[in-house]
Amino acid sequence: MSDGDRFDAFDELEDDEDDAEPDPTPDVDHSPSPDRETPAADRDTTDDVDDPAFSYADSNQGPIYARPETWDAIDDTLELEVERYLREKDVRNTQKRELHDAVLRLAVEEPERVAELVLEARRG
Repeated sequence: MSDGDRFDAFDELEDDEDDAEPDPTPDVDHSPSPDRETPAADRDTTDDVDDPAFSYADSNQGPIYARPETWDAIDDTLELEVERYLREKDVRNTQKRELHDAVLRLAVEEPERVAELVLEARRG
């Protein structure tokens, strides 16, 4: 897989060796719009997994900085394990935005574990 294909929903990785802070994220209007898809939580049936959970218009792109080996690991995990599991559940049209959103939601649910991983990496 070429570097250009890696995580299409995110900006290209930048070398963060310097201590410069990234530019602040611009304000984004997250209010519902009539032309956007209905979120999965608002759909009539909870068993409907044929369509993506949210539309591209409902997503917010932002940079995530990680080491190349971490990108490779997340690519492999999402493509080889998560998507395989979803296919076993008859979900075949998984969008990268859904996978990325799930990874970020997992980090929100487990902030202590995220902090532990940061500490582990610093301690080497």
